Amino acid sequence: MKMALPVLLGTLITTGCTAFGGDMIIRVSGSVPVSGLADKDKSSEPCQLGMVSAETGEQSPTRDVPADFSTTMMVVAGPKPKPYYFVAECDEGRKFRSDEVTISSRGSYSRNFDLGTLVEEP
Repeated sequence: MKMALPVLLGTLITTGCTAFGGDMIIRVSGSVPVSGLADKDKSSEPCQLGMVSAETGEQSPTRDVPADFSTTMMVVAGPKPKPYYFVAECDEGRKFRSDEVTISSRGSYSRNFDLGTLVEEP
């Protein structure tokens, strides 16, 4: 009986994180077709990558990324799946965008996103 309370509390805490969500680290990778960069410059960080809520338009803080990138980002994710997309703004003023991805704290959703090649915005 003495062990029942700690086990019950541990179970509630564990399921609460899944049920309510919270800060979650995701990995995104892809490339930005930045023309005019010499091969030696492609490893530099000519672009700022940010994550945007497709529902609200709110953008997370950006991070410096090279033309070919793989980086982690933090998102506040709940159990309800939400759509996001990624934008990159590069040194020469060009802007690029990814397709939408769905992010959720539920274990059945990915935490690794291969964005492929981002598309330039008109």
